[in-house]
Amino acid sequence: MTDVLEGLLLDEFAVVTRAELCGIGRITPEELDALTALGVIKPRDDGYPAVCLGLVRRAARLKRGLEADWELVAVIMDLLQEIEALQDEVRSLKARHPQPRATHDTPPETS
Repeated sequence: MTDVLEGLLLDEFAVVTRAELCGIGRITPEELDALTALGVIKPRDDGYPAVCLGLVRRAARLKRGLEADWELVAVIMDLLQEIEALQDEVRSLKARHPQPRATHDTPPETS
């Protein structure tokens, strides 16, 4: 089996079609409908935001890896997104309020 590295350069305004999302995401149209119904991805009038590509691929990996149904995958995706948001917030807070570095001075010896 040959591994293929896929690369796409997408900006925040890029849109993909339903067929592209299914093909690149390696899911069926019915699975795409399930993810849409569960709110994992949100289509626009002109297609799907390109950021959905990563979400669909992640969801498909979770479904296969955990042998889970789409409802469980949706819950896991929501929790992962919440964790990422909290991690971003912690990084932001640390950047605004740096902690002084602890010193490892040894106390003077007493006799």
